[in-house]
Amino acid sequence: MKRCMAMLTAAVVALATVSSARAGDREWATAGKILAGAVAGAALMAALQPAPVCAAPAPVVVAPPPPPVVVAPAPVVVAPPVVVAPVPVVTCVRPAPVMVAPPPVVVVHPPRVAVHVAMARPARPHGHCR
Repeated sequence: MKRCMAMLTAAVVALATVSSARAGDREWATAGKILAGAVAGAALMAALQPAPVCAAPAPVVVAPPPPPVVVAPAPVVVAPPVVVAPVPVVTCVRPAPVMVAPPPVVVVHPPRVAVHVAMARPARPHGHCR
């Protein structure tokens, strides 16, 4: 409806400005007026038209399906128990040094025999009894 009203208004304005034209009488002025009316009508039509609506379709996203999930049980590993052996104790025994020496000389003295002989003396006068 707005479009029809705008076209009607433009036509009325264009017809109102038209003057009688005679050959040789200001041809270029008449042509300029006609062109000016056409440009004004086009500008009026452009102003009254609604803005174009550009709607692009929504982008289509195609995702590949997720990979299948494979569930495998964990491997069972049976290992023998760890045996810990004690570390052997290493002892170094050095042999006693070998000493070569002549056998000791043992001197055995024969026992001294002491003989005490007690002899009786003859009685002597002491000198105080004479």
